[in-house]
Amino acid sequence: MNKKRIVAIVAIIALIAVMAVVFAACNADTYKKRLEKAGYEVEIMSVDDFDSAEIEWGLSAWNPKTDDIVIVVKYKSISKAKDAEAEYKKLDEYVERSSAVLFVGTEQGVADAK
Repeated sequence: MNKKRIVAIVAIIALIAVMAVVFAACNADTYKKRLEKAGYEVEIMSVDDFDSAEIEWGLSAWNPKTDDIVIVVKYKSISKAKDAEAEYKKLDEYVERSSAVLFVGTEQGVADAK
């Protein structure tokens, strides 16, 4: 039984480490590099640019060749991201959400960011 506990503890620690890497990898610089590679002009937005204290970071991007745009915003909680998603959908905007990250813009712009 001790061997099973050790294996379980090691598995839990490994899972936590993997999750930490995955969550840390989703930051503004990751999206900035992805969008610049796709031909977008990207501006990382200051938290002061937003009206909400629930936002961790954001960026806006525009592709001058295709005129596609996207705004990517990372909320501090999934529930706040869901609330914002619902508000954008009411405005008839193209919006997608991945966990606490919200993508708003043209359909191609959102696809390029994701």
